[in-house]
Amino acid sequence: MSYLAIAEHALKHGLDESQIAHAWKNAVVCTRIERKDGFVDYVAVGPDQNGRVIEMTGRAKDFGILIYHANTPPTTRSLRALNLQRRTRRLKWKPSY
Repeated sequence: MSYLAIAEHALKHGLDESQIAHAWKNAVVCTRIERKDGFVDYVAVGPDQNGRVIEMTGRAKDFGILIYHANTPPTTRSLRALNLQRRTRRLKWKPSY
């Protein structure tokens, strides 16, 4: 599974195929997500040729990986999925001290 395909939908945030491919091949962090419908997705974060950090989501297919989402800068949700950002806890009550 070494073939990498990039869906047209992944290009909607102004990134081109070379930037996405470079970021995927040089991903700093990648995690596998088993979906309830049986598919396997991968969420990854990596730099493009200019060092800009790109968030990518791909799906395992018979031919390789299909990247169907790419965005920069990475969203808080994807950073949490990759354990790169901690959740902040807010107090719902004020202490009485």
